[in-house]
Amino acid sequence: MHEAAGGKLNRTIRALQLETEIRTDPERRAGQFVERWKKLDQQRQRQYSDGDYSGYKATRVQMGNMARSLERDPQLESLLATRKKELGISTETGRSLGRELARSHGIDFDRSLGLGL
Repeated sequence: MHEAAGGKLNRTIRALQLETEIRTDPERRAGQFVERWKKLDQQRQRQYSDGDYSGYKATRVQMGNMARSLERDPQLESLLATRKKELGISTETGRSLGRELARSHGIDFDRSLGLGL
């Protein structure tokens, strides 16, 4: 933003182009989802082992929101179905991918609703 305000538009334009590419390319969106999920999972584990329970809970909320977002994006959910191992899912439960993701990482939709988890 600062660069755009200063008249340096090239980087701003490139950032907007990249954002559009990611939004419109399903494979890139899936890759970005996996990358962010793995990063949050590592962060969650580190926070727990460090005793940072408020950070741990906040990270779990972010992961739960990501898992829930798959219910509104069937195309992304379908693409991620082939990448379960990368997401830390080792078994097939018959649930939707979002619910399976949440369950496998200790984030249960049913219990977390209204509890702030």
